[in-house]
Amino acid sequence: MIELLASIEGVVLASKMATSNIKLPRRLPLLIIDGVLFPGASIRIPVSSEKNMNMVRNHLLSRSTLSSAIIGVVPREIRSSDEDDGNVLHSIGTAGIVIQVTGTNWPRPAYTLLVTGLCRFKLERITEKSPYLIASVRQLDRLPGEESAELDEPNTELSDLMEQFREQATKLIDMLDLSLPAVVRLKRLLNSLPTESLPDVCAAIVRASHTERLQILDAVDLAERFKKTLPLLVRQIEGLQLLQKARKEDIGPLDFTKIPFPRGKFFNDMDKEDEIAALEKKVRETDMPEHAKKISLREIQRLKKMPPHMPDHAVTRNYIELMTELPWSKQSPEVIDINKSRKDLDADHYGMDKLKKRVLEYLAVRQLKNALKGPILCFVGPPGVGKKTTLWPLFPSLWGGRKILTGRGL
Repeated sequence: MIELLASIEGVVLASKMATSNIKLPRRLPLLIIDGVLFPGASIRIPVSSEKNMNMVRNHLLSRSTLSSAIIGVVPREIRSSDEDDGNVLHSIGTAGIVIQVTGTNWPRPAYTLLVTGLCRFKLERITEKSPYLIASVRQLDRLPGEESAELDEPNTELSDLMEQFREQATKLIDMLDLSLPAVVRLKRLLNSLPTESLPDVCAAIVRASHTERLQILDAVDLAERFKKTLPLLVRQIEGLQLLQKARKEDIGPLDFTKIPFPRGKFFNDMDKEDEIAALEKKVRETDMPEHAKKISLREIQRLKKMPPHMPDHAVTRNYIELMTELPWSKQSPEVIDINKSRKDLDADHYGMDKLKKRVLEYLAVRQLKNALKGPILCFVGPPGVGKKTTLWPLFPSLWGGRKILTGRGL
């Protein structure tokens, strides 16, 4: 539940700091992201682009004041754009406070930031472009803990929207499996939040396109924000109802980890646990030798303790998946035909007579001895000279057409 707990703690911390007379600076360093950060929500942001890396190194890591932890998180207008200049930036961003910075140097330097959104701001102009973007900004809505002028004014329409939105948000949570700790904490969070904060928090966790999220971010007026977020909430509820109807034969509450919708950061940790549990079950059911199964289960325990953004996470997971996919219990007869092997070697590569002769000698000895033990042939040479591809034509004839798993350097 790391992501969910971090989100809840981030909201509480943001509220405490706002009540401690924290003011939004007029100039903010900008962090450019593909997604959208909403006020009141917390997300982990991977940092790898040049300007974002410069901002982390020269601003966040070189200063220790509380105000230096406040940055401007600005979404790109076009997702997956590699440009970090002011031409692709959305005009409205979110001021956020950096709660945590983690980094790695392998395979290349990269950072991951845990950021909690504070309030919206308007980009007025870019004041500096090097080594990272700094912009003059204008605050658009209140910081957590500040008084809201919209709530002081009596407004029947806004009151009805707020009541309807909280009712739908409660309905969504009640449809999930309350036996899961993540759902219980999410329900507690939504019950404790002020109603005016619900649209931003719900927009961060329900299914929505990048354009829809930008529209909610642009909704500075509170009533407009409720109107734009409410259809997304209703759509999510309708999707859950359809899923429940399709599984009406099943007994027990709906497990939200099986909902086929992209979900926000609140649910990412539950997704990870569900995937690792499925991987562990697959390892236990695979008919692999005991020593291999023991090593695979040990790697799964390491994977459970490893944050997803660490490079070793993907390496370890790929290793475990490879172990489950290997044909441990499948065997095929070895057929050695020297004449056919010679034709296979000559089919794709001209010359290299010394190498081919040594391979054929090796096969001839194997044909006579019919034993597994023997020397290991090692081909040495620069990349691209044919160390692997020379032997590929032999695999179908030697191992009965079995698929061969190969990798770089093999």
